[in-house]
Amino acid sequence: MTESNELGDITTNIGDRAFTLERVFDAPRELVFKAFTEPEHVSRWWAPSGFSMPVCKMDLRPGGIWHYCFESPEGEKHWSRCVYQEIVAPERLVYTSTLSDEEANPIESPLPEHRATIIFEEKEGKTKLSVHIQLPSVEELKATLEMGMMQGLKETMNNLDKHLKEVQ
Repeated sequence: MTESNELGDITTNIGDRAFTLERVFDAPRELVFKAFTEPEHVSRWWAPSGFSMPVCKMDLRPGGIWHYCFESPEGEKHWSRCVYQEIVAPERLVYTSTLSDEEANPIESPLPEHRATIIFEEKEGKTKLSVHIQLPSVEELKATLEMGMMQGLKETMNNLDKHLKEVQ
């Protein structure tokens, strides 16, 4: 399914235990990759609307941890951690992600741990970004979609588009 909005087309596909979002950005692949791997970039676009990202620590290496915090307008903090599995600059990132405490320890959560594969493809000076989210089971995929993860990622892609336009 392809959805168009004022910022561009986002293509989505839902499988048995996974979903994928794709979008083309009018920015070079190296810049889009940096936007995903440098805290000074990520902290400016990764948070959902109305939230800030006061903490964003990235240890960009296999086994390294990306630990971050979203803060709501009311001051409520939501912590997450990602563990990098594979990094092939500027082509691919693979990591597992889960909610955490402020020390980056995983916590019990209705949002299951999932595996994210981010592919950055050069397309005539633009970048096709593919975000593939793999869940452990069909039930966990359904729960994740019901919780709004896909919608949140669409918003994040729109935020990324705005950020890329600002920094070019």
